[in-house]
Amino acid sequence: MKKTTYIWAMGLALPLLLGSCNSKNTAGNGGEEDSTAVAVVNDTETDEEFSAEQQLLEKSWKHLGEWASQPLTVKAKGEKVNIHDFAQAFCQEYSSFEPCAKMLSYLKDPENFDGGEKNFYVHDVQKNGYIQCNWEWEFSNAVTLCYWNRKNGHQLVGVTAERGFENDDDSKYQYMFYDYDKATGMMTPDKEVVKVFDDFAAQYSSMYAYLPQEGKDCYVCTWSNDDDDSFKDYHAVWNGMSFTFSPAEE
Repeated sequence: MKKTTYIWAMGLALPLLLGSCNSKNTAGNGGEEDSTAVAVVNDTETDEEFSAEQQLLEKSWKHLGEWASQPLTVKAKGEKVNIHDFAQAFCQEYSSFEPCAKMLSYLKDPENFDGGEKNFYVHDVQKNGYIQCNWEWEFSNAVTLCYWNRKNGHQLVGVTAERGFENDDDSKYQYMFYDYDKATGMMTPDKEVVKVFDDFAAQYSSMYAYLPQEGKDCYVCTWSNDDDDSFKDYHAVWNGMSFTFSPAEE
């Protein structure tokens, strides 16, 4: 796997990993807020609409690929920052990625959110510091955020973005981490945490990390393109500042 500050899923590995991991993910995080979930209806796309969407998607992924050089300003609505504030800051910057745009619509009015014609769902577990906006019809199309409270009084904000296609070579997946400092109100790209994941991922052909809905550890699926094409599952264990990896229990 190419080792950079972000990772694209490769070939068949992403859809295989998503299918393998989805049924197993039960981990969570350390935020502190209440929960909501909403659903919407489906429609079909013409070839022309799909082509235009594909072009927009390529631009949005190029922008996401520049995340490590882009600090974000967080405007907390209450005395204490929460997952909605982090999601607002991130999705505002990357609103050209459709799940981010839908997330922004949801955050404006959660009770009356309507994802429109494309089956977007928002899974909002605010008490655990977790939120996801996902289109899950034929292929996944999602942005997910959560946060952890750090020992130094800061917060670590994790983000994953993913998009699947019928052509597996076009499927994309990316993880991002930010350090949030209440004193400055800034989410600063945390390249050290990303490096921990990159270094671990370098052992495998592909890796997919699930941000936790409960608890504090990430669930991680790996795939090795070797003689026996094997999957292995791990936990990225939270240590108060970053993560260490250990095999998942069977």
